[in-house]
Amino acid sequence: MLFYVVAITAMCIPASAQGGWRQWKVYLLDGTSVTASPLQLRADGRLTRSMDPNEAGFDRSQIDYLAVNTQTPPPPPTGKVKQDVIVMLDGTRTTGKVTFKSLKFSEGMIVQNGKEMTLENVAYIKFAHPKSKPRK
Repeated sequence: MLFYVVAITAMCIPASAQGGWRQWKVYLLDGTSVTASPLQLRADGRLTRSMDPNEAGFDRSQIDYLAVNTQTPPPPPTGKVKQDVIVMLDGTRTTGKVTFKSLKFSEGMIVQNGKEMTLENVAYIKFAHPKSKPRK
């Protein structure tokens, strides 16, 4: 009987990603997506989806947005944006260029409008992709 109680309780508890870090979904501009477990930042600024040191990763220019895996997310950002958008878990949004100060094991620090913040309460980061001007 005790086994069944423990088994049922374990099924009801949300599982963490391997290692205890949060999973992120990387939505690419080509319409595909990959799960990042964990999401990390390489020294060259590319975002990776694993701990594999040989993973090529993704350049920011390839990414539409990043989404944390959470049970009750706010609505995701949609459409094209002129400035990067951060959507917090409570649904509030801020705009402005996002830079990554640090990112390892799906947690880290980002900077937007001169303000540093942790990824702890971030649900989405949507990147602006301004069209390049045609050459003459």
